Amino acid sequence: MQKKIIVVTMTLLLLVSSLMFAQGASEAKKPEGPIELTFWSLFTGGDGEFFDAMVDAFNASQNEIFMKNDMVKFDNYYTKLTTALAAKTAPDVVVVHQANLLNYVPSGSLLALDPYIDTATLNDFQEAPLQGSRFDGKLYSLPFDVHPIVMYYNKDLLQKAGVTVIPQSAQEFIDAAIKVKQATGKWGFAIDNTTGTYKAYTLTRLFMSMIAQQGGSLLDGKTNAPSFNNAMGEKSLVWLQQLVHTYKVNPTELDYDAAMNTFKLGDAAFYFNGVWATGTLEKQEGLNLGASPLPPIMGGNAAWAGSHTLAIPVQKNQDEKRVGAAMTFIDWMTANGELWAKAGHIPTRKSVAEKSTFKALPYRADYAASAAFALATPRTPAWEEIYGTLSDKLEYAVTKNQNSKEALANMEKTVVNILSTY
Repeated sequence: MQKKIIVVTMTLLLLVSSLMFAQGASEAKKPEGPIELTFWSLFTGGDGEFFDAMVDAFNASQNEIFMKNDMVKFDNYYTKLTTALAAKTAPDVVVVHQANLLNYVPSGSLLALDPYIDTATLNDFQEAPLQGSRFDGKLYSLPFDVHPIVMYYNKDLLQKAGVTVIPQSAQEFIDAAIKVKQATGKWGFAIDNTTGTYKAYTLTRLFMSMIAQQGGSLLDGKTNAPSFNNAMGEKSLVWLQQLVHTYKVNPTELDYDAAMNTFKLGDAAFYFNGVWATGTLEKQEGLNLGASPLPPIMGGNAAWAGSHTLAIPVQKNQDEKRVGAAMTFIDWMTANGELWAKAGHIPTRKSVAEKSTFKALPYRADYAASAAFALATPRTPAWEEIYGTLSDKLEYAVTKNQNSKEALANMEKTVVNILSTY
């Protein structure tokens, strides 16, 4: 009897072992599913719709990687991102504005991408925005777009005024604006120069751009000390003041929304804003619109610009396979930038600018050259405070027609004081 029990027991053990082996073999042969990556998006509205469509297109383009896209409200995005990066629990891919990279690179929160990208791909990017993603010679993100300040113009007003060539220099703009006002009674410019629901950042963007067009910079590239209280800064400020007070071709006390509406409704010939305004302006019925890179008003090519970049966070346990998949996603998104250009942004890859699908987009191809001379954000943790404070100071200087030398000296002193607290 005991022998029978032993035989039955051994038989059962062999049967269980065989089943377990078969199951293990079956699992080993079972094909792996796609790698699921996570991404936090801060894009909403029109931007969000275009971005979500791109992620869907990426997922549909192959079956090895699936990107799960979660939207985070912009107001909370950087707070949530900072916390997650510190805990090393951030998503596989994140979007970081170029101006915000300085907040994360020094702490080691972002992965250096140099080992994961080849030279041919790097050479396909416009150097100016790519340089903004480098720190101490290492690349910590890839620029997804560039959104510089550009120029929009009303073709009908220029035609009525007999302006047949788009102005390029400071004096040419003044001459054209005067002709428009005399011939049509409309404004030459709609440059917002006062705070309403939005600071007068356009003044700082133009001021910064025009100094760079003369070969200078708002802040010294090595020391971050202010470097605008000089002839270049004065020439730029005086031009902005003259449009309002000397030639009276730009309204005073014009806030962001009012400037946009003034141009939209056909009441101004020239309008400066970021490329994000394209989507709104092209929908305006009856507006015969033209667009171009910011002209070399002060002689050279330079334009303030922001940039969305795509980065890979450092994780507690970095999985090289997931990093590779994340790089595949980033490469696909940047290489298909014509889809993102529908939102108004400029692609950063040269190959995208050559695509017929991009060239067919109205206005975008007209100002795409801006990517080559986009100005990077000054690398100081004090930048956001400097940016906002200078906007307030320039608002006062322009709208109140403050003595230019006095205004620049005051601005310089203020920036020095801000920098001393960081």
